[in-house]
This record gives sequence, structure tokens and C-alpha cells, in this order.
Amino acid sequence: MAGASVGLIITFTIALAAQVLGMAMLPLTQGLTRPVPTLIGSLGFLIGLGLMARLLNNGVSLSMLIPLMSTAMPLASIALGVLWFGDTLSVPKLAVLLAACGLIGIASKL
Repeated sequence: MAGASVGLIITFTIALAAQVLGMAMLPLTQGLTRPVPTLIGSLGFLIGLGLMARLLNNGVSLSMLIPLMSTAMPLASIALGVLWFGDTLSVPKLAVLLAACGLIGIASKL
């Protein structure tokens, strides 16, 4: 049973990373006019969605998966923007995002 949980966590992590890769490629596609970044981004999104479908098929509930992905994607995207694209990170921006993620988590438990 523990092995299955580890496998689900690894699959979720790869799905998240693939979607973050797709998100990272968006600015580099220049409006989907550059083929290589467009292809890489499309593959990232496709792999991420495919892995999410596998998670659902393996018994993860949709009401659990979507809130988890909805909180992880913005956090990962902001980290990517700060680390890779040189975006600035303000305390109010981070506080509001963390509060929103917390509310999503609370709402998913209701």
C-alpha cells in the first residue's frame, strides 16, 4: 500500500512538473509562432494532463486532484517566474497567493 502511495506522489509530481514546463514555454513561444517552444510546451501540457488522467484512473478522486493541482500550479509558476524569468516577489503577492491556496484546501474539505 505504501508503494502505491509513493507511486501516486511521484506521478503527481511529474504531472505538475510537466505542466509547469508547458507554462514556462508560453512566453518563449511568442504567441505560438516559434515551433520548438510551442512543441515543448504542448508536450508538457499533454503529458501533465495524461498523468492526471492516470491518477484519476488509479483511484485518486477528482475532488482531491483538482484542488491539489490548483494550489500547486500557482506556487510553482511564481517560483518559476522568480527563478527563471526574473520576476519580483512581493510579500503581499505571496501572502495573498498562500491565503488563496489555503482557502482552496479548506473548500475541498467541505
